[in-house]
Amino acid sequence: MSQFAVIGKNVPKVDAYEKVTGQPIYAADLKMQGMLYGKIVRCMDYAHARVTRLDFSEALKLPGVVKVLGPEDVTQNTYNTGACDEMVSDKVGDLLGDLKDQTIFTRHVRHQGDAICGVIATSEEIAERAAAKVIVEYEPLNVFMTPSEAEADGVLQLHPDKPNNQAFQLPEAMFPGNSYGWGDADDAMKEADLIVEDSFYVNKQKQCQMEPHAYIAQVDGRGRLNCWSSGQMPKITHLKIARLFDLPMSKVKIHSTTIGGGFGARLGIISEPETCAMALAVPGRPVKVQTLREEDWIISESRHAGDYWMRLGFKKDGTPVACQARFKANTGAYFTHASGVPFTTGAWLSGMYKFGALGYQGESYFSNQAPAGAYRGYGNPQTNFVLEQLIDRALNKLEIDPVQWRLDWHKGVGDDGWCFGVKYPSCQLSECLRQGADAIEWNKKSDELKNQTGVKRRGIGVSVMNHTSGATPMLLEHTVCTVMMNEDGSAVVSVACSDLGQGSHTVLQQIAAEALGLEMDEVHLKTGDSDANGFDIGSHASRTTYVGGNAIMEACDDVKKQLLERATRHLDTTVDNLEFAGKTIFAKNNPENSITVAKICHLGVYNYMDPETGEPEGAPGQIFGFSSHFSKHNSPPFGACFVEVEIDTETGEIDLLELVHTHDIGRTLHPAMAEGQMVGGAQQGIGMALTEEIYYDEQGLALNSSFTDYKMYGSSDMPKMKVILVEDPDPHGPYGAKSVGEAGLTSPVGAIANAVYNALGIQFKEAPITPEKVLKAIKENGLSFS
Repeated sequence: MSQFAVIGKNVPKVDAYEKVTGQPIYAADLKMQGMLYGKIVRCMDYAHARVTRLDFSEALKLPGVVKVLGPEDVTQNTYNTGACDEMVSDKVGDLLGDLKDQTIFTRHVRHQGDAICGVIATSEEIAERAAAKVIVEYEPLNVFMTPSEAEADGVLQLHPDKPNNQAFQLPEAMFPGNSYGWGDADDAMKEADLIVEDSFYVNKQKQCQMEPHAYIAQVDGRGRLNCWSSGQMPKITHLKIARLFDLPMSKVKIHSTTIGGGFGARLGIISEPETCAMALAVPGRPVKVQTLREEDWIISESRHAGDYWMRLGFKKDGTPVACQARFKANTGAYFTHASGVPFTTGAWLSGMYKFGALGYQGESYFSNQAPAGAYRGYGNPQTNFVLEQLIDRALNKLEIDPVQWRLDWHKGVGDDGWCFGVKYPSCQLSECLRQGADAIEWNKKSDELKNQTGVKRRGIGVSVMNHTSGATPMLLEHTVCTVMMNEDGSAVVSVACSDLGQGSHTVLQQIAAEALGLEMDEVHLKTGDSDANGFDIGSHASRTTYVGGNAIMEACDDVKKQLLERATRHLDTTVDNLEFAGKTIFAKNNPENSITVAKICHLGVYNYMDPETGEPEGAPGQIFGFSSHFSKHNSPPFGACFVEVEIDTETGEIDLLELVHTHDIGRTLHPAMAEGQMVGGAQQGIGMALTEEIYYDEQGLALNSSFTDYKMYGSSDMPKMKVILVEDPDPHGPYGAKSVGEAGLTSPVGAIANAVYNALGIQFKEAPITPEKVLKAIKENGLSFS
């Protein structure tokens, strides 16, 4: 029998009924009295240009047009749409070279879709027609789309403080030698019996969240700037908008609307600045700005593409001697997350295997692509594609089984994690490997596939990963929680944690219910109101359940402490002699001497005087629990993915037959949702490995900015899947839980690439591995299958 009442149970998602009946209100659904509509005029014909003429006269003649705002009509303050600049101290930000290099509207177009001006009108149709009448003339500038092009001689510098368009490199002051790692990898490599080395390209992948971006802003009658947004980080949005418009935070309110998926696309801000600027121009009138899907594709951030070089050294017996790597990330037109991903890419690398020495260099470069930023995995899938392939190349030469080698050499409890000095407190990767190998019949299939014939060839592959549960200690991890006990003993839990659709609000409510001994329907989670909710850094780094959950547990503990103190007055005993039993507190030495939580709460609110004694009937005051929680650990999860593929060597088509996903979860709080996260993550990992990339022409214009041309795996394309959740409660997580949100995407990337290698004997150094690339590689390698 489970020791928990709601933890570990597949309770209904708190928003399930609303969503299946179409009740949630998304930002685009909102309608307000006196609503105006904004349309942002974007440069769609050039990826790099200067505006030489901007004429609003024809647009202003159109009936229904209220105003048109150009670059000089709005604040000249600069900002960064990413969130990393608010997650580190100013001192660390200066060391990292973080920039606020974006303006609301611009006369220097740095990428297709850059915002030039904004139209405000009485209807969406009029706004669009007026936008088409704005006359914009451009002087085209040279386009550079890759890191190598960005640092070439004679290329225009996008920022004067960033020579050679290098947005970032690991700073010497924090990383001696501009390198992250341990030991002397150059010297250690000399001791290797086998060295494998290669250069790879990792692709620019789009999050493809279901809800396009939409915003509403209004300056109300009290002069407060209100913004309705579906962002992942409402408190960061609150701060950024206040700073951008030189307003005290008390004059800004963020209303969080239902979020239709995020995956990193809403991490920070997107078009809130333009929408708020329009609202400030028409005080009292709400302004709605919606983006088309094609706009979303080219204005919001994507995964960092880039060039990834790696060298690995091994002894003959498989001992990993040294690892050297360098990732040159394409950060796009603005700084955004330029300092974040080049670090984490190496952090995941350093946290995986027991190399004798490791040296990683991370850099990012500006280009005229749309800005890159946060996408589920945050650098981990890029490393997985490269590292896991080179591992298998070495193991093939050494004739060592890939599963056994990973069992022997992965990091575990007591080893340094992705951040040096922070030790792994728990690890069940070995069990993940064993159970995954059994589920896919690794040993049996390894033998069977050695003697294949025919034009269709099968292969199996394995990949492992480590991730994180929050970004402590590199980034701020802080969540505030307030628990208000109602007079009937039920509770309202207030946190600013976002739910992007993954079910985090359900899990947080489970944690609160379990901690307070209440039923799920006796707890209400209050979110989405920047006036009511305390601080939360936002939904990123797989941290919501881990950090938010621990904050809730601390606040609930505060409540229980107060309940026990008050119970001593009623039961005439000491706190040490009291114990909770569900919604009742009783004396250990006399269980019949008890009082309900509801009665304590009721007497605290309705605190009447006893007419006989003249004394209060109970302890006065409504009970509020509080926590301002700073995470002390990051409890990384581990996982292993196993894949079987079949490849048609005549067409190049890769058929994904089976995928087994194992995950070291700590304790599972909601099994169905955890499995759903693993399946959803796998779908995106499959896309990165096989089909997804944003393509540009020579002028820097996107060629596939729609679901028609951007190829994703649909539900009917998905393989047979099995998810295995391996439990071993973590000492730091809420009820022992570790994260699951991002982990599902990472390891399928390397596992698929390794399965293709196993089938064809060819490794692919550019993602995605498309049929065209398969046929070309077969031809170039002179292979024939029959």
